[in-house]
Amino acid sequence: MIQARVLWWVFVATALFVAWPALNGQFLSDDLAIMHWLLGWDAQGSFWSSIFAKFGAGLDVPSHYYRPLALVTYGLDQRLFGWSPLAWHLTGFALHVANAALVAAVMRALGGDALRAVTAAGLFLCFPLAPEVSIWFSGRYDLLAVTGMLVAVYGHLRAQGLDRWRALSLFGFVLGLTAKEAAMPTPGLLVLASLLLTPAGESLPRRALRVLRDSWPATLVFFAYLGWRGFLFGDPLKVYPGSDPSASLGAAEIVQRLSDLMLIPRVAFADAPGAGTVALAALVVALAGAAFVASRERTLVRAWLLPVAWTVLSLLSLVPHLSGVLGHGEGGRFYYATAAWLALAMAPAIGVVAAPARVVASTALVAAFLVAQAHALAHWARAGQSMAVLMPQLAATADRLDADAFALVVVPDHIGPVPFARNAQGGIAMPPQQPRNLLPQLVPILPVAIPTWPARIAGGDVALIKQRDMAPRLDALFCFDARDQALKRANEVPDWRDAEAFERATRQFVQTSCDLR
Repeated sequence: MIQARVLWWVFVATALFVAWPALNGQFLSDDLAIMHWLLGWDAQGSFWSSIFAKFGAGLDVPSHYYRPLALVTYGLDQRLFGWSPLAWHLTGFALHVANAALVAAVMRALGGDALRAVTAAGLFLCFPLAPEVSIWFSGRYDLLAVTGMLVAVYGHLRAQGLDRWRALSLFGFVLGLTAKEAAMPTPGLLVLASLLLTPAGESLPRRALRVLRDSWPATLVFFAYLGWRGFLFGDPLKVYPGSDPSASLGAAEIVQRLSDLMLIPRVAFADAPGAGTVALAALVVALAGAAFVASRERTLVRAWLLPVAWTVLSLLSLVPHLSGVLGHGEGGRFYYATAAWLALAMAPAIGVVAAPARVVASTALVAAFLVAQAHALAHWARAGQSMAVLMPQLAATADRLDADAFALVVVPDHIGPVPFARNAQGGIAMPPQQPRNLLPQLVPILPVAIPTWPARIAGGDVALIKQRDMAPRLDALFCFDARDQALKRANEVPDWRDAEAFERATRQFVQTSCDLR
């Protein structure tokens, strides 16, 4: 037991050390949109009332998001730490560590010993695709949803009828549902647990009755939640604008969507195939070893088949909501819940070796995942550092422009697989991350928006942005090069009056000068 505790703290300390450069980065992408909400509510004098009002409303439109719990934690972060990126990032990382501890608790509830529990926790903690959730504070929705799911599963495994453990399980389920729609498969996880964890000699009718008795409270909560979503959004299942979960999918479409899902890690590790291969090899070997150990110990169903079934259900539950996967490797958050069940299925593999060598086996498995995670964290550290450099450069550039001048700054949508300025073009040029509102002088835009600006300038957007009468104009064009972390200015400003020529010249500038496409 003492050996396992020491190993746990070694895993936590190592994970924190490797993640530190990424944790020290600036806010990115959707983070700025969330901060804009908080800033607006605070300015209106309705900070907490607006946050708690989201328990009775959707998060935004047109998406059907019901995610009030994360907003409460964002409010606490703001009140406790102001707008310090490190503090907000550490909150998310602490929740990730807490989830890893819950993975260990579930492993113990499944009958695993302390070392196997710590191994499962370490594998989850160092899961290669976890940084999109553990580092990016916009991923806190997924963090808290998985917290609720793990609490629900742990309480369910400990419960005997309608006792305090069942109450804990239901509390966890409700917690997860208020965090993100990703918690919706929880009743399926609980049914699988009751179905597969069968007392010896139990007849099929008795099993069916027990499964029904164990799962009806969570099922009731689930349908109440669907009713609430139907009331709020008119559709209880739809989450994303481009998806239709109620549509029937053929086998070919399901296979295609799962294939798209598998593309995420391939793209994310395309520039480091060695790291990805090490993690994949560890996963395959551990799953095979765990199946062998569980068979030998006559615990195949409890120790291996159940976590594998949870893993499969977790992946399949994503299929109805996937209408396409982003081609640059973003999407690691889709795997976050799956990582918990996968870690539980892998951990028994340390039983392949003799007891004295199991600490070494545990460390080797976790280290294989950490090698790949370190690569993912390097992307997040680079993006966070680039944003920390870009923001003061924007302020300095605006100070050098005349008060009447108007400029466009083309910034990256992503840096590698990491969201950078997407959904944050205005946020990176406004308080609280800027000392003043820079938008009247310069507007950050994404490469995809380049063709829209000739019409916007001609239509009077410059006067609208500056909030005063002004003829259409464009005085300067910049782009941000993440390779050398510098703003670069075009020698000549393309003529916005000729839309085709403007787009052609601007794209050539941003591609050759800043590698933006």
